[in-house]
Parts: sequence; structure tokens; C-alpha cells
Amino acid sequence: MSEPEQRPPYDHQDTEQAEPKSRSFVEALRQINARMVLGALAAVALIVFIAQNTDETRVNFLGWDWDLPLFLLLLITIVLSVVCTEIASWYMGRRRRNRH
Repeated sequence: MSEPEQRPPYDHQDTEQAEPKSRSFVEALRQINARMVLGALAAVALIVFIAQNTDETRVNFLGWDWDLPLFLLLLITIVLSVVCTEIASWYMGRRRRNRH
């Protein structure tokens, strides 16, 4: 019996070498979608927001006092609002599913 020929799992000899395509600027622009544009606009708006709201603000909450930049206080408030809204909507959806 003769032994089978030993070949690598994938032989690249018979395939053409794919050269990287050079894309024109217009073709690259076509790949940009609405999410990318909205994300870039949101990032620019956030940077402008931070630059315009750097004043220190005194915060009094449940006996604690501290100073925070205004932008940080507003961002914390927004994040906590979104988290609380998501938790409430998850809980209400769960109650609705359990009821039916």
C-alpha cells in the first residue's frame, strides 16, 4: 500500500492571490451610514456641552455636600434617569407577561 500524499489543509497554490482593492473617496463615503453620522454629531455635541458647562456646582443630597462640574452633574442625572426608566419598563413588561 502506498501512503497518501501529505498536503496542507488548504492549498493556496491553485487560487489567485486577491490583491487589496483601492477604494476611491466616493466609494468610502458610500459606506458611511446614518448611525455613524448621528454618532459623530452626538460626540461633537457632547464635547461642546462639556466645554460650555465647566463651572463648579454645589450639590447637597441626603446630608452629603460636594462640588461637581455642572456637565458631570447633568451627565450623571441623565444616565441615572435612563437606567431607572429601563428598569421600570423591564419590570412593567415582566408583570404584564406574568399576568397573561
